Amino acid sequence: MPRVKLNLYAGLRAYLGGKPSVELEIEPGQTIGGLLDRLGVPHEQTRILFVNGRAASLSDKLTGGEQIGVFPAIGGG
Repeated sequence: MPRVKLNLYAGLRAYLGGKPSVELEIEPGQTIGGLLDRLGVPHEQTRILFVNGRAASLSDKLTGGEQIGVFPAIGGG
């Protein structure tokens, strides 16, 4: 079964037990949003997504071998 490496940043790491990344098996065609659903990561807490260093969206489909980066919204002012 294909695998991907998921990197969560800042407060989102709590969904991985504090780890920065995890390798997960996927079904080909699974979306990034579906992968985050499996981990219980609320979509509204994600703001910036990358797949293999390129901007992505929750609806992007995965095939296996990708590296996914997910960043939360960062406040400031």
